[in-house]
Amino acid sequence: MSYAIFRCQSINTLNDLSQIGSHNKRDKESYKSNPNIRKEDSYKNIELVKCNKKYLDKFYDITSEYRKEHDEKMKTVRQDRVKSFNQMVNDSKSCVADEMLFTSDGYFFENMSKEDILKWANGCMEFVYNDLGYKKEQIMHSVLHLAKKTPHIHCVVVPLVKKFDKRVNKEKYTISKRDYIKDQLHLSILQDKYCFRLNNLGFKLERGEKGTKIKNLSLGQLKGITRHYERQATRSKKNIENEHYKIIEVLENSKKKAFSDSIVINGEVYHVLLKYLDLYTKEIQNQVVYQNFFNDLDDYIFNYKTLEKEYEYSQKVIDNLEEECEKLEQENNNLIDFIKNLLQMVKEFFRRILLS
Repeated sequence: MSYAIFRCQSINTLNDLSQIGSHNKRDKESYKSNPNIRKEDSYKNIELVKCNKKYLDKFYDITSEYRKEHDEKMKTVRQDRVKSFNQMVNDSKSCVADEMLFTSDGYFFENMSKEDILKWANGCMEFVYNDLGYKKEQIMHSVLHLAKKTPHIHCVVVPLVKKFDKRVNKEKYTISKRDYIKDQLHLSILQDKYCFRLNNLGFKLERGEKGTKIKNLSLGQLKGITRHYERQATRSKKNIENEHYKIIEVLENSKKKAFSDSIVINGEVYHVLLKYLDLYTKEIQNQVVYQNFFNDLDDYIFNYKTLEKEYEYSQKVIDNLEEECEKLEQENNNLIDFIKNLLQMVKEFFRRILLS
């Protein structure tokens, strides 16, 4: 059975956001890194939430109130601490947007009608709205890509929230993915909900194995394996062509000819033909193996960089949490020292009162 695949990847800078926009909207002239993308078939793609402008412009539209709030704040800070809105967003430990990927393997979409694919896509968007909790005005762009072997959805959101800040005693805007996906445990629960929702719509999908310790190959290793099998396929083709030319040459030089419906061949030609048929059968079987391997590999390598970035982001989150933990521990120690000193002062105060 096929798997229900839901992944998300933080977009950490506005420049990254712009690059992802060019990719998702197929604005580039060519895609050398991914030859499976057929730009000439881009007209088949379906925008689930339209984006009629560049990603940066759409981001500024969504965060317009946040930007006003920031500009007002900058009017009251020291000149050497003034930052533009772009600088503040890029320097922030939080992301600027989040990109979600929804897909499955080729077998799931095999022979599926366009109506069923749209039903699946709408189920994915219901998950974004109802389970993740994003509003439509937070969706920067959501597109169903059909100009590739495996249909998939790229959904880019801005996790903009307005929350109470105790330091200034009022509500403030911020971009916080953690308000929607708190941690890895919460992400695992969301993946359960995603699979459950799709199965309720009639799609037979499995939830991926939880807590797996399986390590992924690097992108370089996957490409190396691909090149190895490409060389094998090329070698098979050349072997078949060489034997084919040998047969033609032997037949042309053969002295025995037949003028009836029966064809007479000598022993040399007979053995060359047997060798060719044996080689052809063997190489055709290999081609089937190679093709099946390529199909499986294509599903695994699909959007591999997204997984790699997700891992890097997780490491950054862990580092930040460790740093915050150290700060909290230090603050806690300082607070304990303060309380001890305070208690000592109170004790001394009452001792003096009693003495007086």
